[in-house]
Amino acid sequence: MTGVCNSSLIGKPVECIDTPALLVDYDILERNILQLQRASDQAGLAVRPHMKAHKTPQIAHMQIRAGAIGLSCAKLGEAEAMAAAGVEDLFIANSLVGTPKMARLVALARQVPRLSVAVESIVSAQQMNDAFTAAGMELQVSIELEIGSGRAGVMPEKAVEFARELQQLPALKLRGIMGYAGGLMYDARTEQGRVASAAEEGRRLSATAETLRDAGFDIQVVSGGGTPTAGRYRRDCGLTEVRCGTYCLNDYNQVDLGACTAVDVAATVLSTVISIPADDRIICDAGTKALDQAVSDLTEGFGWVKGYEGGNVFRINDEHGYIDRRRLQADLAIGDRVEIYPPRICTCLNLYDFMYVIQDGHVRDIWQITARGANT
Repeated sequence: MTGVCNSSLIGKPVECIDTPALLVDYDILERNILQLQRASDQAGLAVRPHMKAHKTPQIAHMQIRAGAIGLSCAKLGEAEAMAAAGVEDLFIANSLVGTPKMARLVALARQVPRLSVAVESIVSAQQMNDAFTAAGMELQVSIELEIGSGRAGVMPEKAVEFARELQQLPALKLRGIMGYAGGLMYDARTEQGRVASAAEEGRRLSATAETLRDAGFDIQVVSGGGTPTAGRYRRDCGLTEVRCGTYCLNDYNQVDLGACTAVDVAATVLSTVISIPADDRIICDAGTKALDQAVSDLTEGFGWVKGYEGGNVFRINDEHGYIDRRRLQADLAIGDRVEIYPPRICTCLNLYDFMYVIQDGHVRDIWQITARGANT
């Protein structure tokens, strides 16, 4: 949703915002950030939030003021945006490959006081080593492990072998390990299951960390975590830091997982009812350009209408969202404005240039989503 940021709306009621628009409730956002930080402090864990869920400097600095040690980024472009916003400790938790990225990575390392990168292939590691050797610099790296996400990562039983290969690359300095236990987290649909998943994730990562230490490697960082298990890690769980991301805004996927409730969702899409053509549907102005199309087995449809039981957005096209009128417990009228909980905030937020920050029914501020579209 590109558009002109109308700063004259600051201080005005929400009713003055044109639709569709991305809203963020400031009080819920702040509460979510502080709750996760307190829970992690109690567990003796550093917090390094994954910023792909918000892509916004103001939220990044809220997290850092609350106690976060730095940020995790999915893409080099996201890290560049956060560096430009003054964040001084960044971890890129993804594989980087290719000559263009190596040049950008060296430039970023000159700008950021503390930069580290995940590595899980010797191809990528060799490219980094060559680039940083040529620049006369060193780069801190963490080995990405496959611990249950079913995607990239070194298998734990090959971690020592991989670490020994990294030893042959003098510009790279091994600092730790990281992993994402997506399979564990998303299978945990009860509170007991989420606590158990957090413990098992810690066990898997810490076991490999100990194996590497026994082999002579100085593993200082053991990085894990995700929103479904956020706040459920216990002291001595085996991790040193958590990279939870979605927790600050939350979304309906997390509600359906049981990781939070609807009152913990800070981000909604404001939309206007523009047509009621039949008994089976109500049409609003939030379509594919305003609501994410993330397909999962978690959240039905493309969002739920806040405050309206049964208000499921069951279909979307370019300009229209279809609310199921048959299931809606209270009817709507043309011109009514509704807030829709998006299924997945990471993809929904990436549709917008800015967010309206709301407090007490008024526009507190308007924040540019500076890393929106930073996909390289």
